[in-house]
Amino acid sequence: MRTQQSPQTMVTMFGLNRLSFRIALTMVIVVYVIVGVILPHLGEDSGHEMVATIGAVGLAVSLWLAARGDDDPIGLGATVAAVLLGGVSAGAIWWSIPAGPMNWIRPSAPFVAYTIAMALLAIRGRIAWAWCGFILVSATAATAGIVWGWGGGTAAQAAVRMLVSLVPVTLVMLFVRPLLLFARVLDRREVVAVAEEAAQAATAQQRRRQAAALDGEVRPILEKIAAGEEISPTEAVRARLLEHDLRDSVRGAGWMSPAVREAVAQARQRGVEVRLFDDRPGGSSTIDCEVLRGELLTALRAADRGAVTARMLPRGRDAIAVIVTQDGDDVRRRYCRAGEAGRPEWNRDPDGGAV
Repeated sequence: MRTQQSPQTMVTMFGLNRLSFRIALTMVIVVYVIVGVILPHLGEDSGHEMVATIGAVGLAVSLWLAARGDDDPIGLGATVAAVLLGGVSAGAIWWSIPAGPMNWIRPSAPFVAYTIAMALLAIRGRIAWAWCGFILVSATAATAGIVWGWGGGTAAQAAVRMLVSLVPVTLVMLFVRPLLLFARVLDRREVVAVAEEAAQAATAQQRRRQAAALDGEVRPILEKIAAGEEISPTEAVRARLLEHDLRDSVRGAGWMSPAVREAVAQARQRGVEVRLFDDRPGGSSTIDCEVLRGELLTALRAADRGAVTARMLPRGRDAIAVIVTQDGDDVRRRYCRAGEAGRPEWNRDPDGGAV
């Protein structure tokens, strides 16, 4: 039987949270740094070198922002930061590189890293913002061609390469994302169906066990009655307890547990009249029934005579449940109401309303 798993997101479905992907993303930065180190020194001044270093850090942060987390779509704050920080950092690195025909590798490297970040944003549901990154790259290329002295071909290659990468990613996501979302809905429905099936199977199994236990208790008595034999006082008491237990299972289902059944049987054997009611629609509720049962157990074990009436109330009432203990003219009521954080809390209310 399939077990329930945590809800899938686009990140998990595409495998973007896998260790192998994180390693591959880290290798992009490592390769970028290695290429920058092994290329011949350009004789830049300290100002240009500092700008290039800051830009490289900015690109690494942009990639990290685009890949982190499991949100789908990725958060808007992280998206905006990745687009602006990555674009400005790539432009800063390009500005720090002197224009020249021998520098054909250096201008490409920062925009390759930035393209990967924008592709991740597109995959994670921020297609429009990824194209804003393309516009930012195009503006940087135009500035490089006009102001920084780069030739038109060299300046345009950054925008063209990003365009070639971003177009197929966008087209695939426009078709694939709706299909994956639909698949995720189907997966959730399947998980719910499996959980409901498991609950029904557990309920049926519990009923079979109860029926088998009831058959073992009732059959000998019925066989004696059918044969015209007299039943003993002990068997008569057991038969009455079984009858009450069956009624409790129907009328007071929310109260029932092995400990409550035993305490109710012992109280009735002492002569205490016990009445259990569950007035909730369908018996469904989000309240903590163990808190209610704990108070009922205390009341049952303390009663030597009289009557104990316990009732779970339907929604819309001031109280969640009420337990009334009656011993002659002495009537005590305890009401359970929702306390802080919705947790049920018992309190004494001698002037409470009718049960």
